[in-house]
Amino acid sequence: MASKKKILVIGGGFSGLSSIKCLKEEGYDPVCYEKTSNFGGTWHYREETPVGIPSIMPSTVINHSKEMGAVSNYVPNKSYPNYMRHHKLLQLLTEIAEEFDCLKHIVFNREVIKVKRSIDYEETGRWDVTVKNTDTGKVTEEVFDIVWVAVGHITYPKMGHFPGMEKFSGTIMHSHSLKRTDMFRDKKVVVIGVGCSGLDAAVEISHVASQVYLSTRNGAWILPRIGSYGLPFDYTVLRRYISIIRSLVGYKALSWYLETCQINKKFSHILYNLRPPYTALAKDPSINDAIQAKLISGSVLLRKDVKCFTEKGVIFENETHVTEVDAVIMATGYQWQFPFLEEGTVTLENGIIHLYKCMFPPHLKHATLAFIGFILSFGPGFPLGEMQCRFASQVVSGKCKLPTKENMMEDIRKRHEENLQRYTPSDKMSIRVDYIEYMDEIATEIGCKPNLWKILVTDPKLFWALIFGPSLSYQYRLEGPHK
Repeated sequence: MASKKKILVIGGGFSGLSSIKCLKEEGYDPVCYEKTSNFGGTWHYREETPVGIPSIMPSTVINHSKEMGAVSNYVPNKSYPNYMRHHKLLQLLTEIAEEFDCLKHIVFNREVIKVKRSIDYEETGRWDVTVKNTDTGKVTEEVFDIVWVAVGHITYPKMGHFPGMEKFSGTIMHSHSLKRTDMFRDKKVVVIGVGCSGLDAAVEISHVASQVYLSTRNGAWILPRIGSYGLPFDYTVLRRYISIIRSLVGYKALSWYLETCQINKKFSHILYNLRPPYTALAKDPSINDAIQAKLISGSVLLRKDVKCFTEKGVIFENETHVTEVDAVIMATGYQWQFPFLEEGTVTLENGIIHLYKCMFPPHLKHATLAFIGFILSFGPGFPLGEMQCRFASQVVSGKCKLPTKENMMEDIRKRHEENLQRYTPSDKMSIRVDYIEYMDEIATEIGCKPNLWKILVTDPKLFWALIFGPSLSYQYRLEGPHK
């Protein structure tokens, strides 16, 4: 019986809610342990920034649009904006949680501090889980048949390190801790890093600071949220016909088109010295709609990488003088950590993270441990996470079988090698995916990929929409399980 399996989901953010939803579809009754007193993960705004908890700024807006980021069986309210601020997105997550009766499965203030294979793992595939009640401090141990890790990946800040940092008399902080900007009023501030967090920080601080310097080693491609004719940018580019063209002409040709006809046409990266030494599809893009105005007005000044710190400021590359500043914000990314997992649960070899379909460790005898949302996507993450949950729940129920260890390793190596041809070097190379291609890949495993040739015959209008319209997740409910 499905209901007899004892299943744990770690984390009550979007991935955790989606895990509960999909497991319930298969008839299971999972329990979800959430470290804090609230669900929503990243999108539940907090003033405090404890270690191991995701953090956003008060003004944070999600990078994917409403429809592109929708899950496959819930349509967002028409009144919601195309790009939602965190509180509106949390409202949407609340509606999804209530619609699918997810909240009763979440136990709050439960920190998972250890997950290890049970003594009888070889026969049963079970896991010993040590849990701490963060209210009382009480520690208990439980055994689960299935464990899904859905804790997110912007929880452990990665600080940059530069010569002379210890001499600096001002403030140094990571963007993870940035909440209010009043402390920077009339100050001079350096923001290191031009990813999404760095751009957001530079824009926000520039409203009150006397000067903001934005430091970058290589530049970055900055994509807008608003695309052609005022439509959401992702809504205009994430379409099947573009994916088909890419498969025919290659990434470099499509990158050239995006750079020339889309990105630079609106904001010349050459003119602003932001053009990086790689193509637009070779690295995660930075997304921001306000930095352009800040640069052209001088509120934010672009600078090269920081060469070193002094007591009163920093020296930038290609400069010899000290730029005096009062504070430095490190927007230098995050480390992906799972400190509660038994050593050896996830293996790494030659820079390749061994996760089949970015989910299952292939060396484990049983498919009873899965990672949800542990991907870097060129496109919206929510539908990808939900698709992973649908696949993993089919594996739990036995309706989908994983291939042999050798075949899984070959699949992992193939993804890594393909990504090496396209992306800049990264320790996360093997878990980078494209939105449409990955959705189709996992949907094929489940049996829910739309049959386009069949649809061409039965519903030509729908076929046209699926090829030339935005590639929305609803299409993956046209056939297959739980259609």
